[in-house]
Amino acid sequence: MLISDSSNPPAHQPSQNTMHTFMGMLAHEMRTSISGICMATNMLLQDKLGTRDKEFYLSSINAMGLDVLHILNNMMASSMVNAGKLEIKPILSTIHIRKWLKSYIDQQNRLVKSKLVSIRLTFNRKVPEYLTTDTIKLTQILKNLIENAFQYSPVGSRISVYVGSVGETGIFFLVTDKGTGISSDQMHLLFQPFQSFNNGFTGTGLGLYISKLYAQALGGDLTLANTDNNGTSFFLQIVNQSSI
Repeated sequence: MLISDSSNPPAHQPSQNTMHTFMGMLAHEMRTSISGICMATNMLLQDKLGTRDKEFYLSSINAMGLDVLHILNNMMASSMVNAGKLEIKPILSTIHIRKWLKSYIDQQNRLVKSKLVSIRLTFNRKVPEYLTTDTIKLTQILKNLIENAFQYSPVGSRISVYVGSVGETGIFFLVTDKGTGISSDQMHLLFQPFQSFNNGFTGTGLGLYISKLYAQALGGDLTLANTDNNGTSFFLQIVNQSSI
């Protein structure tokens, strides 16, 4: 997948805008993981935690620290800037999709429980047992979608993650929150880089932009499925490379 820039720099020199976007993407992905480490650390500092909870947060901090290294290695290995274009190529691996995603959602549920928000994971029975894709990029997409859903979700609500299949090779993920929705005048900006919305939350404005780029690099796409006063749904579809 290529991201080009209209400034047309010399073939040996990346454009300033392309490099700016690449560095912004790198910073965003680091920020997302580090914020999770900070959240787990804050929970660990609470005196009310029992031994089991302390062990969980310590192991989570260790796992997320390793995630930072994996994300950095993945981005540097799969993203190249050539002739003013950012090239993103997936690095494939095969996972047991139910075990992998259940473990990830269980970890996220423990991290968001301070807001009394829960995440419900549901699989369609037709979803295959194994998935071949760039697991790190898929994780980053879901992490961005769940983080957005968590920010918008009112206390005591539930985030839904539904996994299904499309045709012979397609896998889709539908992530839904119960927030206030996205205003119509902001929808066209959703997947644009460096766009921040007036929602009371800070960020780089790159989460959905990166997620869409990664989804397209994985053979699919990320779209806004629905938004109204009762919440927002994002539809992520990728290709299961083991089925090709």
